[in-house]
Amino acid sequence: MDRQLASLFQFLIDALKDEIESHTRLLDVIREETQTLRDSQLPKVLDIGIRKGDAFRQSEAATQRRVDAATKIVAYLCLEDSLPIVELASYTDVTTRQILTGYRDKFADIVRRIKRANETNRQIIALTLANVSNNLLFIRDITASLPNYDRHGQISARSLQGEFISQAG
Repeated sequence: MDRQLASLFQFLIDALKDEIESHTRLLDVIREETQTLRDSQLPKVLDIGIRKGDAFRQSEAATQRRVDAATKIVAYLCLEDSLPIVELASYTDVTTRQILTGYRDKFADIVRRIKRANETNRQIIALTLANVSNNLLFIRDITASLPNYDRHGQISARSLQGEFISQAG
């Protein structure tokens, strides 16, 4: 393998390493978000939302570096279409191929864990929203069903507008 191609593959390896590191940071923030949601710490949830956005943007930038590296390799090799990293690895030496395959496996694992953590957070948020909604309905029901009393202990006529009152007792 010539030096320029080796350099391009090293650029790809560095980009993959950065991508995995940025995705790992994103996963860490998502896991912290999970605990914060479980602890119902709203101010901290808002802070984590900002940090998660930053981590996501870093991951996107790392992904773009990987795509750029792969595109340069494809152009250098005069290939017509972009190829998955595993197929690109067939154009390099055994050691580099093993490194690329290892990063592919690590990347697949981290993406799977991010998806699982996001699903957990989605479920926590859905349960929390359902609980809040049920509590609001309960509060509405108990406040609507209680009659209003005046200062003499009699039922106020205002709360009875439109209601039929029986004198029987």
